[in-house]
Amino acid sequence: MLPGVELERVQPYSSLPEFSNVLLCTDFSETSRAAQAKAVSLCCNRAARLTVMHVSEYGPVPAITDEDLDHAMGLTAKERQQLGAVVDEVRGQGIVADSVYAEGNVASLILDEIERRSIDLAVIGTQVAHVVNRFVFGSTAEAIFRRAPCAVITVGPRLNSLSSGRRGKPVVFATDFGAASIRALAYAASLAEINRSPLHLIHVLPLHDTKRNPTGIREALQTMATRLPADGTMPRCEVVFGSDVSHVVAEYAKAQDASFIAIGVRRKSLVAAHLAPHRTYRIIMTAPCPVLTIA
Repeated sequence: MLPGVELERVQPYSSLPEFSNVLLCTDFSETSRAAQAKAVSLCCNRAARLTVMHVSEYGPVPAITDEDLDHAMGLTAKERQQLGAVVDEVRGQGIVADSVYAEGNVASLILDEIERRSIDLAVIGTQVAHVVNRFVFGSTAEAIFRRAPCAVITVGPRLNSLSSGRRGKPVVFATDFGAASIRALAYAASLAEINRSPLHLIHVLPLHDTKRNPTGIREALQTMATRLPADGTMPRCEVVFGSDVSHVVAEYAKAQDASFIAIGVRRKSLVAAHLAPHRTYRIIMTAPCPVLTIA
């Protein structure tokens, strides 16, 4: 028996999600530059509007010395200048763009901006978790992609910039057949359409799982695929095996030179659909390509 949603009750998708209002979150780091490239590419393909947001960690501090205050104000001025430069750069690529500069709690301010602007896709970069002087890391990134009402693309530190994101490279959709995963399928298909890429549907089984029939799992994946709007092609449906789901998904994406991974996650929870605690973030940190999540 498959966990989660009964596939026969899943209604066919009448259309795929449109990414018309995109939020790029940046800290001006190298990973944020990679996230910027992905956001720009998606906006160009969809004629979408882009909002570039930076949240400063250098707000007013009680009892600060004059010297420290001058230093903080200098850093703030530099950040505003960097933000303006990013906006000018993306406008130079033909994208309608504006900016948001804020000071305070990173995750809360990003989530508020997503709600306020009715964002349908947020793009963020994340560094290794112990680098604390970066815009989005660890629990902050997880708070965003688990609580955001829109799709979130996270660019991790192992992005293969030479290949990932190129048109024609597969979009890998990893599923457990649960409700969050069912919703994520449409976003995976939308990315495949934008990138003119094949779509791979995969499910991970433990190496020694003798209770579930791989043929039945593959047929279930094909059933999911039939819910998508017909475009004349059938997604590739694969059952893959391994003891660590996050490792298997990332390695499959690497072997396929994937442009994106797409997965569903449970909202406001430390447990992802299809994944044990923190495994979604482990996929993001080890994936050779950006990872789209939808809660």
